[in-house]
This record gives sequence, C-alpha cells and structure tokens, in this order.
Amino acid sequence: MNKRLLNYLFPAVLFGVFTGIMVLYGVAFTPPAAKKQMVICYKFKPEVDQAKIEKHMIDFKDLKRNSKEIVGYTAGFTLNDSPQKKDYDVMHHLTFKNDEDIEKYRQSAAYKSFVDSHKDLWEKEFEVKAEIK
Repeated sequence: MNKRLLNYLFPAVLFGVFTGIMVLYGVAFTPPAAKKQMVICYKFKPEVDQAKIEKHMIDFKDLKRNSKEIVGYTAGFTLNDSPQKKDYDVMHHLTFKNDEDIEKYRQSAAYKSFVDSHKDLWEKEFEVKAEIK
C-alpha cells in the first residue's frame, strides 16, 4: 500500500516543485513594465534622397541596441490618408520604464551623435511623451 501511494504522490510532488520553480523564476527575472512612451516624428527636407532616409531609420534603430533605457521600439513611414501633403515622413515609437530613463536616453552620447549626424536632413521634428495606461 505504501509503495502504491508513493507511485501516485511522487509525480504530484515533482510537478509541484517544477511549478514552484517556474513561478519564482518568472517573478525574479521578469523586467519591469514600461510606464512611459515617446513618439518622435520627422519631416525631411525635400532634397533628401531615399538612401539618407533609410540611413536615418537604421541609425535610429541602432539607438535601441545602444541605449539600455529603451524598453521597446517600433518605427515606420507615415501614411497619407488625405490628398494633402503629409506633415511628417517617419515616426518612431519608444517605450521607457520612467521619466529618468527618458532623460538618460536624451543625454546619452549615442542619441546626441544621432542628432548631430542627421539634424541637417530634417525640415521639422515633433515629439510627444505620454504615460502608458
């Protein structure tokens, strides 16, 4: 009887230990959720060619790799829903954990280098920061 009981309890105990370890691992190694977001839009000067715009997109994407403050990043070319000319050509969406991370990102050498090497391509820039709800 004891051996039969052990045959039933051993898998249950093993499963319980495995589940407990997975829960603890998930709690310990889950990064904090992003609480802030920033959208940056750029309008390029009319004489800027497509190769320079693509370089802008690649260099901005590299900021994600070089800045540990950025939690998430997406970007793309804006869509023109009206017959009028688009206000902005590209949009970058970044997420951060807090306001301090946004400031660290803005003060980073990588960001300053990006701005210095691309600011002559922009006709105008638009930036919005918001909380993530």
